[in-house]
Amino acid sequence: MRVLVLSDTPFLPPTAGNRQRVHEMLGFLGRAGVELGLLMLPAVDRAEWDEKGMAVRLARFEVAEPPPAARVLRRLAAIGRRLGGAPPGLLDVDAWCPRWFRARARRLVREWAPDVVITEYVYLSACLEGLDGGTRRPLRVIDTHDVMHRREAVYAGADVAPQWFRTSAAEEGRGLARADLLLAIQDEEAAVLHALAPGVEILTVPHACAAEPTPATGAERTRILFVASYNDLNLAGLRWFLASVWPALRAAEPALALHVCGTIAAKLPAMPAGVVVRGVLPSLRDEYAAARVVIDPVSSGTGLPIKVVEALAHGRPVVARRQMPPEVDGGVLVAGDAAGFAAAVRGMLGDEAQWARVREAALRCARARFSHEAAFGPLLTRLRAGRKPDPRLRLGSGTDRES
Repeated sequence: MRVLVLSDTPFLPPTAGNRQRVHEMLGFLGRAGVELGLLMLPAVDRAEWDEKGMAVRLARFEVAEPPPAARVLRRLAAIGRRLGGAPPGLLDVDAWCPRWFRARARRLVREWAPDVVITEYVYLSACLEGLDGGTRRPLRVIDTHDVMHRREAVYAGADVAPQWFRTSAAEEGRGLARADLLLAIQDEEAAVLHALAPGVEILTVPHACAAEPTPATGAERTRILFVASYNDLNLAGLRWFLASVWPALRAAEPALALHVCGTIAAKLPAMPAGVVVRGVLPSLRDEYAAARVVIDPVSSGTGLPIKVVEALAHGRPVVARRQMPPEVDGGVLVAGDAAGFAAAVRGMLGDEAQWARVREAALRCARARFSHEAAFGPLLTRLRAGRKPDPRLRLGSGTDRES
């Protein structure tokens, strides 16, 4: 089976949740013998991409080069988005999918004849139009990641200016309708996608992270961990934690340390005492091993909180500010206010029996819900079925079957 992925999101380096998802999904498909190709739409952060690393992992890899005039216009638009967020108002679903990229995608489909074409995000869905693949049309798939028409409300709920791509429900539905199959990252979003595109098959495909529990004996009783990308929702969550929770925790335990990892470090000012900014690391295993508890102080979000999934897979309890989707059914304590959040963290730091119970629940959840086979096995089965839907796979079935 041959699968072509169309994306402006690299999977190397895997420094953000969406990158990690693509990295794990392609790795699973590749290990299963799928021949993989990736056509990338260049973005303003291309200098950060590991193009050589991606190329050696794939049967075919290309970063599409725009015509000279389009190259200048696209770079100016991308710089504007980076500096000031997306343009005001909602976007046409095709606003970020230039016609020259759609044309290159169609030519590559004719040349390479993939069995499946997957676009990462709905805003590249225009590439699925006009695909013939030579003698037969490939299965057309959109890996949605998020429900895009809800992003503006999510940012408003966190009192953060909306950024990146956002569109209306009608525009999102128009893009989704181009696919034969939609991949939802959680069951609740699968139901929303079904309402937007009722004639399209939907499969829930969550993030996957191999359960690699770090030893319980390595956890330091005075160490907390926060892992995040430079998304402003993460930044707002950390600011809330440092202003509303951290002072009380430090007053009760002066030796307490918070380690902050990930690309969020690029946006952080000077931090208060006890906060150690580690930035981007080659591996987070040692940080998870030393942490007693992982925090997710983000008040709202879209998709599936991948930083939470990874903490569970390492066997570390999580204290979160927002309700988790039903797929995350163990290992997380939720507290929406500062006093409750501080109390939950203190419980994880000082109560050995509670910590052990929550740690075991985290590992059970990770193994049952987010192993590679649990997350991506139904996807592989469906892709192998081709354009004919598998009647066993229905709305949300990627996470509802017995484990």
